[in-house]
Amino acid sequence: MQASGIATFITDYFGNFNIPILVLCFTIAQVLRCAQGSTTVALTTTAAIMASAAATSGVSPILCAIAICAGGIGLSLPNDSGFWAISRFFHISVTDTIRGWTIGGFIAGVTILIFTIILSQFQAYLPGLM
Repeated sequence: MQASGIATFITDYFGNFNIPILVLCFTIAQVLRCAQGSTTVALTTTAAIMASAAATSGVSPILCAIAICAGGIGLSLPNDSGFWAISRFFHISVTDTIRGWTIGGFIAGVTILIFTIILSQFQAYLPGLM
């Protein structure tokens, strides 16, 4: 990621917008997941990119981590080994895997992000979030 310059591009590009930190965590994880396919790499890279911004944002780091994980759930494309595992194990066509696995995962990720944003409104009252 560092050698390709994607991390620098992402921080420079998204730094120009006024995006809430939870949405930014989600979006960067989604972009990285699409770019290289691995959930693990997307999550750890996003966490490294967003660590300082999350620490200074006033939003719970736990909620930031949940938003990052939600971003890693969706958009499993054919460059992801999990996509092919689901497709081949269940004998599903590529088109149907995109419809069920990719789109379904994206909907799940967005749903988790929405609940995380709702939780962030109550983070001062919920124990363990700060």
